[in-house]
Amino acid sequence: MKSGAKKILLNILFPVVVTAAIFLIWAIAAASIGASLILPSPAAAIREFFAYFADASFWRALGNTMWRSLYSFLISFVLAFAFAALAYRFPLAKRLADPFVAFIRAVPTMSVILILIIWLNASLAPAVVAIIVIFPTLYSAFSASIGGVDAGLVEMCRVYGVSTKDKLCKLYIPHMARGVFEGSASGFSLNIKLVIAAEALAHTARSIGNMMDFAQALLETEKLFALTIAAVVLSVACEWLIKLIGRAVIRWK
Repeated sequence: MKSGAKKILLNILFPVVVTAAIFLIWAIAAASIGASLILPSPAAAIREFFAYFADASFWRALGNTMWRSLYSFLISFVLAFAFAALAYRFPLAKRLADPFVAFIRAVPTMSVILILIIWLNASLAPAVVAIIVIFPTLYSAFSASIGGVDAGLVEMCRVYGVSTKDKLCKLYIPHMARGVFEGSASGFSLNIKLVIAAEALAHTARSIGNMMDFAQALLETEKLFALTIAAVVLSVACEWLIKLIGRAVIRWK
């Protein structure tokens, strides 16, 4: 078997084996407890998961949650990249940005959620929560990517008078691509989880988080687990897609 095909097979095989092991442990635990109200079986949860496919309100909620996750992440991305670029270019900006980012990172996420729920409406609060919490993560990833560019090549560009455009397109972007896409993949996955958690606490109408909160209040555990599966599938799919795009960009460059 060729090394490329073997690598692809292993990349598919290991996630499948781990997922099967998780569901097996879940099934054994559910059978041992014997109370679906506490822990439903995987079969029951998956049945409810597919039942949601015929529910228009589920797709509307999923679309709203995905939209909040997308635009909040894009705002975090732009802010983090701008802060990282300024910090790299200007030492004073770095001395100001680092403690600011450290302060934001130190604030408990639950405090951020609860405070913003008081200040903002239920539709906007989850997105702002995600922006505030994801921003430090992306800033650290982007700062490391920019700082990882070979200083010798940077100096060579300066000596030979390479234009800013060429430095950006032929030096910085190619060297930063891997770190940026890896940070973005994990950041977006976390972003979805934050948005859903904030939606549940804020009781955001027509959202996955609110559907989870409603299912928990009515003790519909099977539906709660089904919605959890939907959130996991969404997060994994988005993370995989971003990594796939990243690999394509890296091969292209």
